[in-house]
Amino acid sequence: MTAMAIMLRDFLRSNWLALLVLAALFGGWFLLRTPATALASVEEFDRRIRGGRPVVVEFFSNT
Repeated sequence: MTAMAIMLRDFLRSNWLALLVLAALFGGWFLLRTPATALASVEEFDRRIRGGRPVVVEFFSNT
């Protein structure tokens, strides 16, 4: 084994729990996030609001 492989193996052996927690957090964020959708027009917005399904509307202003 090369020195770099040995260092990597030792790092993984000593930090496996922290890496597992970080992977679980990232996986949870990735699976539970709601992707943003851009609306093309006011008519499309009205259609989605009145579509019969629950809708979350979030307004953001960068000014």
